[in-house]
Amino acid sequence: MNDRHIYGVHPVTEWLRSRADAVRSISYDPGAAQRLAGILHLAQVAGIGTYPRGEQVLTDLAGTGRHQGVVAACRAFPYADLQQVLKEAPRLLVVADRLQDPHNLGALLRTAEGVGAGGVILPKDGAAAVTAAVEAAAAGAAALVPVCRVTNVVRTLHALKDAGYWSVGLVPRAGLGLYDAALPDRVAVVVGGEAGMRPLVAGACDFKVAIPMRGRIDSLNASVAAAVLLYELLRRSSRDAPA
Repeated sequence: MNDRHIYGVHPVTEWLRSRADAVRSISYDPGAAQRLAGILHLAQVAGIGTYPRGEQVLTDLAGTGRHQGVVAACRAFPYADLQQVLKEAPRLLVVADRLQDPHNLGALLRTAEGVGAGGVILPKDGAAAVTAAVEAAAAGAAALVPVCRVTNVVRTLHALKDAGYWSVGLVPRAGLGLYDAALPDRVAVVVGGEAGMRPLVAGACDFKVAIPMRGRIDSLNASVAAAVLLYELLRRSSRDAPA
């Protein structure tokens, strides 16, 4: 079995609420039972075993002491099939090109879910996978937004174009000003990794936009920059939606 452990109140709660079939068992701090009553109730309703554990056991299971008193043993992370995601025809997708920091990826998943993106696409190689640390940073969003893994980002962007999406790459300074750029309605937002977007990926984007920077640094943290762009797109779609 390829079980994994996730930890923290929000991630465990969201898996129990939305995908309880993926959860095998719950280990918890008995001294925090009252605070964790909601989680224990969800597990009981779903027929999932709950087991009181000592602090050291929880830390060993989670791989960190920042487990908030609860650790869930789950099935392997259920990556989504991109073709299935496209059948739902979401208006917004997010492509993360070699994002390697788990906290950045988790923050990106949280933002993507917050703006209603239909999926997040990651390369299989050279990028962070969805781990317990990513889930903790995503605060439950990893259970809610489909996450796809692809072999080749450039080929995927071409396939998305064939499916009716325009790709919008987020680049430092050199792109069109974000607040002045006229962007299409159905887009795949492309975010580079901590070292920036690879040239071949940038070359495959239909649009390149930059966040205005008045200071002396060239760019924002990858997940922060993505949040600025995604919420600008959400603002525009809300403004243009019929009353």
